[in-house]
Amino acid sequence: MRHAHPVLIALLLLGASQTLAQEAAPDSLEQAREAFRNAFDRMWSPPGYRLKNGPHVRAAFRDVVEGTQPSVVRVKNDGKDAALGGVVGPDGWVLTKSSQLTGRVTCRLSDGRELDAKIVGVDRKYDVAMLKVDAKDLKSLELADHDISEEGRWVATLGQGDDPIAVGVVSVSARRIPHQAGILGVRLEEAPGGGALIDTVYAESGAANAGIEAGDIIVSINQEKTADRAALIRTVQKYTPGDVIEIDLKRGDERLTVRARLAGQNKEMPLDRGQIQNNLGGELSDRRFGFPTAVQHDTVINPKDCGGPIVDLDGAVVGFNAARAGRTESYAIPSYVVRGLLFELMSGRLTPVTLEGDQHTALAE
Repeated sequence: MRHAHPVLIALLLLGASQTLAQEAAPDSLEQAREAFRNAFDRMWSPPGYRLKNGPHVRAAFRDVVEGTQPSVVRVKNDGKDAALGGVVGPDGWVLTKSSQLTGRVTCRLSDGRELDAKIVGVDRKYDVAMLKVDAKDLKSLELADHDISEEGRWVATLGQGDDPIAVGVVSVSARRIPHQAGILGVRLEEAPGGGALIDTVYAESGAANAGIEAGDIIVSINQEKTADRAALIRTVQKYTPGDVIEIDLKRGDERLTVRARLAGQNKEMPLDRGQIQNNLGGELSDRRFGFPTAVQHDTVINPKDCGGPIVDLDGAVVGFNAARAGRTESYAIPSYVVRGLLFELMSGRLTPVTLEGDQHTALAE
């Protein structure tokens, strides 16, 4: 019982901070929230109470997530954790984050079974994928049809444990999240005979993973000619993090074709001040921009914990986490949007193409 008092005080103080922030001028709204969060973090860190993500705070939400937790799925790529997902149909239908899927995809259900999963449909705009596993009588999520855009509203990110993975509050109401260009991860020079000459390949980038080397000359991307450095940059900027592109290149007297998955900024590439600040908060999702509608909340989650459901204080499933986008920014697709996508995703008409045996999400708009 002695642990209940600091948690209660923290929650009450945070509620007061949200009220004060909402009454502040619009341009000071986020500064007010951030100041309160920083103060609370300093207050509770020494004894192990991390505001909102501390074990005692998360345990306070146990009853909220109890009825929904059996519908949460852990999605894996080649045996490694890749994303979370939610059961949206009792006959083995699972919704998750599409850009996290590579290689052999499996799902670990709440009862411990781990089953092979087939990618049945992908919606690139919202970065969601429908998986199908061979299972019956699964407990499906009941998706809320109401708006969760009210700022200051509490949300909890579900995992497969008794407690939520993390809790937070809605910080910005539903809106369009602008597109971000994908990054190949190279530094370019002009090639004397045409094309774009690779001067540097950054470690852990899509180019490095595809086997591109310094000295290679890129002549086309997805069959679109790249006559020079500027043309290559314009072409790559049409695609988003998580997209797979086909690259034709020259290496000495050889002509090669490779496939690279574009990413966002990584730690090996030059960073601007804003990117440095965001990276201090932990790993970010590769695909974290370009959603037609998303709610922003301040829950701190890992990219591998995106794709699963979030609930409000009533236990209603109000959205699915789409991305960890910044130090204090995560995005969720509202459930009322997801409801409108399910039929098409299950129909088989949005099946991803296959490259070298792997299913991925490089689909036409």
